[in-house]
Amino acid sequence: MSELARIGGKGTAVSRLGLSADEQRARDLVSAWLTEKGATVRRDAAANLFARFGGEGQAILVGSHLDSVPEGGRFDGALGVLCAVEALQTLVDAKAHLRRPIEVVAWADEEGARFGVGLFGSTATFGRLASGVGDRRDRDGVSIADALRALGERGDPAAARRDPSELFAYLELHIEQGPRLERAGSPLGVVSDIVGIYHARVTIRGRADHAGATTMTARADALAAASEIVLAVERIARGRLDAVGTVGEIAVRPGAKNVVPGECVFSLDLRAAQDHDGLVGEVLAAVAGVASARAVEASVDELAHVPVTALDPRIRDVLKKAARSVGVDAPELVSGAGHDAQNPALSGVATGMIFVRSSGGSHTPREFASVDDAALGAQALANAIKELAS
Repeated sequence: MSELARIGGKGTAVSRLGLSADEQRARDLVSAWLTEKGATVRRDAAANLFARFGGEGQAILVGSHLDSVPEGGRFDGALGVLCAVEALQTLVDAKAHLRRPIEVVAWADEEGARFGVGLFGSTATFGRLASGVGDRRDRDGVSIADALRALGERGDPAAARRDPSELFAYLELHIEQGPRLERAGSPLGVVSDIVGIYHARVTIRGRADHAGATTMTARADALAAASEIVLAVERIARGRLDAVGTVGEIAVRPGAKNVVPGECVFSLDLRAAQDHDGLVGEVLAAVAGVASARAVEASVDELAHVPVTALDPRIRDVLKKAARSVGVDAPELVSGAGHDAQNPALSGVATGMIFVRSSGGSHTPREFASVDDAALGAQALANAIKELAS
């Protein structure tokens, strides 16, 4: 973990954005480890890393992601990849007889922190990318296609699409990113469902004017309208028991203290375990209502819309049995965070997830999971792979 965390790391913080040179260095490191163990390693058109053990037939795919949010933690995603590597090493060293091939995957740009497209790599592999996604740009004007070309790819992430029938199952280990396992005193959990997620970029266009000479009744203030929408997101999400709504990015143009804002662009992150579409619909209606009342224009650029995802009951049973084999009676939990596991599950691949107890929050340098808990997770993952593969 420490060797990987040094890539993009500073102290306990990690800034390893998706489709960046740092993310590629992390892939290269993991690739070297797996090559030493005899894996056949390849990278697809979306910069996902795959390392295959075994020959023909439906594979068991296991892994997570290597990118982080800006100034994030060391464990989110990366622990899942490292535990997958450890699980495969355990099976290889034990000369386990496996009837199915195993592939370790390190998904590219799960966080979507740079380009706004979360679960990017797995969405590409399972053919769920929005059209024209390669043209989306970061704050410096670099497109996804440009970023892929800088990594040696052709710039077309849709070419990463893979037939889900090639896969027998998908397994992912991840830190919980919440306090439930810590409060329960349990090192491991098994995920039953993953919340629906909606990501969008909202643009409010008003009219830039002189801050002194323009009366309050004559303004079309884009930031004031955006502020009202942000508060509406908070109100709507609070009114639903299982919902959260977040605006984490905002930019104002022209951005001068003595100019009424003419344009405001902000992010929208909506999640719910039930009636996710109802939450999204209510928020978008509020966007339209505020824009109409304030005589500004509003446009919504949808970046991702992933429905509530139930994970496979049979795989859940295998994972719970695997947890019991390492002495843990793992509770079932609903994930409030999105995961790459949603894409294979929604594509018909039998999918399951193990949570590892974590503390200190997540998407923060305070994020922490113990070596002992990670070791239990890796061994449970190895036992589950062995059962599914043999």
